[in-house]
Amino acid sequence: MKHFYKIFFGDEKKKYLKTALSFALFAIGTTNHAQVSSYGFTQAAGTYNQISGTVLGAATGNASATNLNSNVYPLTLPFDFVFNGTAYNSLNVSTNGFVTFGATTPSTTTTTPISSTTAYDGAISVFGRDISSVFDIGGATGDISWETTGIAPNREAVIQWKNFRPNSSTSTSAAYAFSFQIRLHETSNAIQMVYNSGAYLAGSTAISGTAQIGLRGSTVADFNTRLNATTLEFVNSTPGIANSSTQAFNTTNAVPGMPTSGLTYIWTPPTCYAPSGLTGGTTTNNSTAISWTASPSSPAGYDIYYSTINTPPISSTAPTTPNVPGTSASIGPLVPSTAYYVWIRSNCGSGDTSIWSLQPVQVITQCLPPSVLTSSGATVCPNQSATLSASADAGATITWYDASTGGNAVGTGPSFTTPVLTTTTPYYVAASTGTTSATGLTNATSTTGYTLDAGLLFDVYATTTIEGVYVYPIGTGAGTVEIALQNGNVSPAVTLQTITVNLTGSAAPYVKTYVPLNFTVPPGSKYKLMMLTRAGGVSGLIRESGSSWGSYPFTVPGALSITDGNLTANSPSTSYYYFYDWQIASRCESARTTVTATVDSGCLSTSEVGAREQMKVYPNPFKDVITITDIEKVKSILVFDSAGRMIKTIDRPSKEIYLGDLKSGLYILHLAMKDGSSTHVKAIKK
Repeated sequence: MKHFYKIFFGDEKKKYLKTALSFALFAIGTTNHAQVSSYGFTQAAGTYNQISGTVLGAATGNASATNLNSNVYPLTLPFDFVFNGTAYNSLNVSTNGFVTFGATTPSTTTTTPISSTTAYDGAISVFGRDISSVFDIGGATGDISWETTGIAPNREAVIQWKNFRPNSSTSTSAAYAFSFQIRLHETSNAIQMVYNSGAYLAGSTAISGTAQIGLRGSTVADFNTRLNATTLEFVNSTPGIANSSTQAFNTTNAVPGMPTSGLTYIWTPPTCYAPSGLTGGTTTNNSTAISWTASPSSPAGYDIYYSTINTPPISSTAPTTPNVPGTSASIGPLVPSTAYYVWIRSNCGSGDTSIWSLQPVQVITQCLPPSVLTSSGATVCPNQSATLSASADAGATITWYDASTGGNAVGTGPSFTTPVLTTTTPYYVAASTGTTSATGLTNATSTTGYTLDAGLLFDVYATTTIEGVYVYPIGTGAGTVEIALQNGNVSPAVTLQTITVNLTGSAAPYVKTYVPLNFTVPPGSKYKLMMLTRAGGVSGLIRESGSSWGSYPFTVPGALSITDGNLTANSPSTSYYYFYDWQIASRCESARTTVTATVDSGCLSTSEVGAREQMKVYPNPFKDVITITDIEKVKSILVFDSAGRMIKTIDRPSKEIYLGDLKSGLYILHLAMKDGSSTHVKAIKK
């Protein structure tokens, strides 16, 4: 064991070790649900201590195949190192200035380890770019080596890149070389990146460029990078703003310059990790359920923040719902038919909180439907029709169905007369409101056609029917196009509905053509309307590209919002694909209420049949008074107008009923009989 590395001094060292040790109490063996974005960063002017440990690879020449240009070496660590909440005992070392964790190895040609979408578990990039080593230039030869220093439980695993160029080159007449290390601390799980100053081994040609420096988690959304432009010194970097942020360097200009000898970057894991797996659950018109996977920090509770605007909260943002126990919650009250964005963080107590979740979960509340106010069944004899009735909130449409969910709409209005029945049959009534409107681009301005499978992403706030869209077919004549409604929340997307339509392709000027779809879409997010195939004389459809057409979203409040363009690969696009001037009908419908048509199989054998047949309601139309025979069999009368509103109740009615206070029009008299049956009579007031 050699060169125990020290860069901390006095109280700084004590403070660091206290923090690091407290983290170590829970970090070992936790699951991979953390964020490198929550790692702390400090910078120090330390000392570069070169190691002479085990060589993983050494240059044997300056040609591309022999100068450590594109190699990856597996390395077994002498202790468990916790990175991003998971303990690892191995890693992969790239000649391109970085290491990665997990079973998935980086490509030998990976040069952007932090923004790479390769599915390794994480990366530490000390000088991530396309670089190579030198061989026997000015007496220097490059290699990658590693060594363990210190004594357990405070050892360090040191990975060193010695005599590397800051670029990839095979030149022997122009060569600049420098060295750098990654140091992984046992127990504290801190990461250090230590640089040595460089020098020209041959020539003096300036070398400049950028390198990715920092950490990446299990996805590119989780990053912690450093940034400096060519106008800022390398040693004065600032926090990166993206996974692609870089540090600029130059081997001859003082600004941005190169790393100085002993420049040390220190990345410290947090003491409070955020939870993961935030998902939305069942929504109502004023609330939504959410759940998440517990943080490895085992916090006392969780803070929740939600907003109708997709602007992430910052550390000082007050939570909407603080310190929630467990791993699920119901949030509200919320506004109906509205999209909300929800973030969560761990609250470890005493002001120690994690960062907010990297990505919000989007939830969409349901619409607020009108209500069915009253409903009345009917009793009839076999082989007769029954008249059922219902009333609803003002302005609502009343619809009758033959099933409690799905099924067929069999009638509309405050009353419904069934077919001839032989058995007791339930029917179902619901109240709804809705409008017909349009959204999306109105007209095409482009002359560019597109043939790849593509379409538009959209969210739905209330059950909506896409009645049709307009397209501009390109081609030589008659053909077909397959259009699909898909669920884009899964990969690959799942096709929910599809239709193949006949279109006629033409040369410019292209013809705006209406395509009926009649896709009914329930509330949800990330739906996709896609062109899947085209055949015959249709070679493509017009799309808009660039920025002249406008921008997303296109929204019909309370119905849906077209949020983005979409390619087959599920990647967002700034283009607007194919489907113009959407014609939509949105409907917000209540739960269905059961209304039963009862068939009395024994009623033909009773004298009641004849008596009921003798009941008469007259005159009809009437002026002020209406007469009902056999009124002694009637318990009560409900009077409904043509919109289904109940406007009058008459208990213990007499034979002659005064209705002169009603306005002229059609009314429905609901007669509730003393034997429990009921009947309905349409009456017209003059």
